[in-house]
Amino acid sequence: MLLHSTRQTALHRGGHQIPAPEAFRAPKAARSSKSSSGCLNARLRGSRGSSAVHSAAGEQIDVVGLGNLCVDAVLPLPELPPPDKELRRQLLGTLTASPPPRSSWEVGGNCNFMVAAARLGLATASVGHIGTDIYGNFMDEVLREEGVQATTRIAPTSTSSSGNGTSNGNGHGASKGNGSSAPAIGGGSLDSTLICFVLVDPQSRHAFCSRYDFGPWPLLDGISELPERAQAVLRSSRAIFTNGFIFDELPLQAVQACVLDAISQGAAIFFDPGPRCQTMLEGPRRAALDLLLDLSCVVLMTEEEAHVVTGLQDAEEAAKWVLARPNARAQWVVVKMGANGAVLCTRGDAGSHTGSAAAPTTTYMGAVKASGAVDVVDTVGCGDSFAAAIVMGFINGWAPDVTLGLANAVGGATATGRGAGRNVARPETVLRLLGEGAAGGVNAEQRAAFAQAKGLLLQQLAKAQGRGLAQGQLSAAA
Repeated sequence: MLLHSTRQTALHRGGHQIPAPEAFRAPKAARSSKSSSGCLNARLRGSRGSSAVHSAAGEQIDVVGLGNLCVDAVLPLPELPPPDKELRRQLLGTLTASPPPRSSWEVGGNCNFMVAAARLGLATASVGHIGTDIYGNFMDEVLREEGVQATTRIAPTSTSSSGNGTSNGNGHGASKGNGSSAPAIGGGSLDSTLICFVLVDPQSRHAFCSRYDFGPWPLLDGISELPERAQAVLRSSRAIFTNGFIFDELPLQAVQACVLDAISQGAAIFFDPGPRCQTMLEGPRRAALDLLLDLSCVVLMTEEEAHVVTGLQDAEEAAKWVLARPNARAQWVVVKMGANGAVLCTRGDAGSHTGSAAAPTTTYMGAVKASGAVDVVDTVGCGDSFAAAIVMGFINGWAPDVTLGLANAVGGATATGRGAGRNVARPETVLRLLGEGAAGGVNAEQRAAFAQAKGLLLQQLAKAQGRGLAQGQLSAAA
């Protein structure tokens, strides 16, 4: 059911919160009562013809995916590994002993978000680390075919490991028996692409295993700041999406510098702490989490992640906790609730020029169909594709219920396929689910939201097709 609530309740701070060091906090300009206006301006930045944002090459950019680029190797197992860290480390060693079959490869991590965003008609670019190996070439090819602008690298690469060896993603020599060597898998050097093993049991349950889990962090050793070419892409975009894995790759200072630079040029920051939030509860990693919680215009979490971050069980109260942080710029906080839909809390003074702090407004949006029955095949990538829809709604000034309607349909469309990467939501499936929601939503408000989302998505797809974006993906849907 679609609900709007303006009630205020006491927000209990999570007992584990550690204030970020002053050096890592947003500058005073970003912490003032006017800080929210930057996020509000970003919502409309580039949405009208003459004010469109362009890259240095002259191409308009709606959103950039920052960091967390990896290739997934999807491997079936008779049972998932136990949570014991040492046993999982041993498993990673076993899995990386030889390259996984190419048939198991799929782009993963932030690629899921970027593929979904491009398919929704957003002009999408990538900034992150891709190695010079076969996995990097594979990722480049897939993203290009999906209409994502070529990845702007954040680290120098070399071709010293090419020779007769076949680079496979880890930076450690793996003899081929002919005197040459190939890097082993996992992402250990700046010449290699990170590999994440997606382990699937017979019940389609998943576990993930990669060097993200074991460090040493940051994985991209030696990068203290982003190169100017990468920073130029970030500052030219309307929005930047990143997640908690960024702090496994880069030091906090590098992330802080590039985010603040992009914000100064009007970009809206979208942050999903993701499962890494469980490693970010104290010390420098807590400071890293606090940094992006405070600098982001939109924060997205699952119910479980919201509990870890805030210490609160209730999804709505957890969202309000983020909005109420003293230094927060956030305008929207979204908590994903799986089959139960999602809740979106909006800062009370959004759109107000009086400076008064009104109560947050809460929007609940249920399942796409009245029965709640989307034929779920696989949930990997649902949150990433959901986030792409949230970005589209926010930067274009859509209402929260309409944005949530689209996001739930996009997440649901992804769940109907197996795996992520190129298997995330396709426009035709999203449009079908929106049509079903418009016809069978649980109440008139929800049906209207789904119908409006469908109309706006069709407009976005037509606009993107006119710009020549991802023609193969958009033509049938538009």
